[in-house]
Amino acid sequence: MCGQQDLFGDLDETIQGLVTFGDTLKVPVKGKGNIPIKLKNENHSYIAYVYYVPAIKHNMLSIGQLIEKGYTLYMKNCHLTVKYYNGRLIVYVKMSKNKTFPLNIQYDAAKCLSVITNNEEWLWLLRLGHLNFTSLKMLASKKMVKGIPHIDHPDEVYENCVLNKHHKSSFAKEVNLKANKPLELVHTNVCDPIKPMSTGQNRYFLTFIDDFSKKTWIYFLKRKSEVLNYFKDFKVIIKKQSGYKIKTVRSDQGREYTSNGFEAFCTQQGIRHQTTPAYTPQLNGVAERKNRTILDMARSLLKAKKLPKQYWAEAVSCAMYLLNCCPTRSLEVVTPEEAWSGHKPSVTHLRVFGCVSYAKIPNARRTKLNDKNEKCIFVRYGDRRMGYKLFNPITKKVIMNRDVIFEDDKTWEWNDDQEAVKWIRTDLILEDKEEVPTVLAEGPILPANEPQSPVHRSPLFNRRNTSESSSTLLSSPNFG
Repeated sequence: MCGQQDLFGDLDETIQGLVTFGDTLKVPVKGKGNIPIKLKNENHSYIAYVYYVPAIKHNMLSIGQLIEKGYTLYMKNCHLTVKYYNGRLIVYVKMSKNKTFPLNIQYDAAKCLSVITNNEEWLWLLRLGHLNFTSLKMLASKKMVKGIPHIDHPDEVYENCVLNKHHKSSFAKEVNLKANKPLELVHTNVCDPIKPMSTGQNRYFLTFIDDFSKKTWIYFLKRKSEVLNYFKDFKVIIKKQSGYKIKTVRSDQGREYTSNGFEAFCTQQGIRHQTTPAYTPQLNGVAERKNRTILDMARSLLKAKKLPKQYWAEAVSCAMYLLNCCPTRSLEVVTPEEAWSGHKPSVTHLRVFGCVSYAKIPNARRTKLNDKNEKCIFVRYGDRRMGYKLFNPITKKVIMNRDVIFEDDKTWEWNDDQEAVKWIRTDLILEDKEEVPTVLAEGPILPANEPQSPVHRSPLFNRRNTSESSSTLLSSPNFG
């Protein structure tokens, strides 16, 4: 539990409740979140699922919850020892005069968006969907894409990357034969239902991953029964684009894949259908990991710009587009896009997802004294070199435009009615110019070629980082 709101990296204030102490005193809980911390070895981590209790004067860790999470605790000679399940020492602290065990934890002041966009390395991290710096350096040093500068690895931590991409340790890898040609093996999976529904009233997304190139395609679904129709569309489109035919498709045993219609279509088209045993998602690891990676990136994209959760489909689409231009462990010095098409992708057109943008209004749609631009939010990269997809929160319309001014550091704030109320900015302007807007709706998204490279200017500023130390007490109150 923590009584200092400013220590939280993220805080869900919808969670409410009461904490009951040993003297039956009850104090209100005003939220739950995660607190970034800096370890003694200078690495960054966080304390998860911390309750925000404004009434308490000292921050507390519950001994009971540490035990529930698999930590081992020893108390001997007035000292407390806490170890991880693998025996690694976490805490060794002496008991104080008031019978508590005080911990001196260095709380980490994670980088905020308005600061990091003023640094080129952090700006590229945001443009590439919060990709880790190791992969960013690989993209630049091995010249895997066009248009990215030299990347130096900063020491700071960005809270969205820590809080939204943490996951369990992976299972042991199994030896699987890799495809030798495109479409020899296609992995597919449907993500579990997502709440709330997207702006297009979709609940699921469907992925297809080529095992040879690791390139990914995505469709958005209202119902799982739509999988067969989208698979038919995907098969036709991908054959026309590449000249190759799908030989094998691998999926789990979900009903959408084991239906008579899906099996009959595969048999008719000469496609071998492999299914993994029930309740073993690890055997469909390529598709499962890809879905997790996409959702991790989408979660970071939404949180960084404070977009409402119903825009998850736009974030997922953007994440897929970026991941096709990012390195993957199964490929050597090429991106999935280059392995698939043979062309090195350019990243000069990339912009920060969710940033404020200004779309030029064509002369035919305005009078002489009307504004020349309309304020929007950047939500997607357009298909077939058609520019950028922008969303206007006032008119609730999605438009396509290539004549756009971007402000990567500017965030749209939302009130309870989901209307725009004010703007936040510092000092960064990026520009791109070209074409006429058209109204579009959300639909299935295939990876597209990048738009024409924009011209940009970005003043750089020095980074700054602050941190502070505070005291945390180990205690065991009852939560009720």
